[in-house]
Amino acid sequence: MSTDANRPKALIGWHEMFMGVALLASARSKDHRARNGASIVSPDQRILGVGYNGLPRGCDDGDPVYWSDNDEDPFHSRHSYVVHAEINAILNCVVHPLREATIYTTQFPCPRCAQAIIQAGIRNVVYLREKKHHAAENQAALKMFAASGVKCESMEAFDPGAYGWSRDLAGALQLAPMSRGENDV
Repeated sequence: MSTDANRPKALIGWHEMFMGVALLASARSKDHRARNGASIVSPDQRILGVGYNGLPRGCDDGDPVYWSDNDEDPFHSRHSYVVHAEINAILNCVVHPLREATIYTTQFPCPRCAQAIIQAGIRNVVYLREKKHHAAENQAALKMFAASGVKCESMEAFDPGAYGWSRDLAGALQLAPMSRGENDV
């Protein structure tokens, strides 16, 4: 008869695995300002979809207009072209609807991504970092999540061990900064 002491143990937990998948996906992004990733997981721990921020299919990554940073001119702003990781993860899902699923995101979802998360039926959001300089946008997303019954939690708050592991992985992959004062856009 086996005891818990003799039972094999995984090297990482579920939260580390799913945020790790999101971090690895983010390494595929060509957006030099913010490499973000997301993974969507069913209640029974199956990965349903993965995405990262990037251009829509068919758009040439070599075209400099797509990567311009002039937010005063929508034509010359990368924000007009880049599809967010959360949206790509939803669009890349192997099953729909995504009722009761959890999405792991490397960055707190913007209001547009919050809308897609809600509409897809995802019930839980776990994020790795939050852009403090986007406080108003974050509040808008939180308002929609609360009204829709979507639970949104910082990995750091509910699982500090998984947060530390994920932060270390992000550092090892040389991804976006994890400090509280990050200024990426």
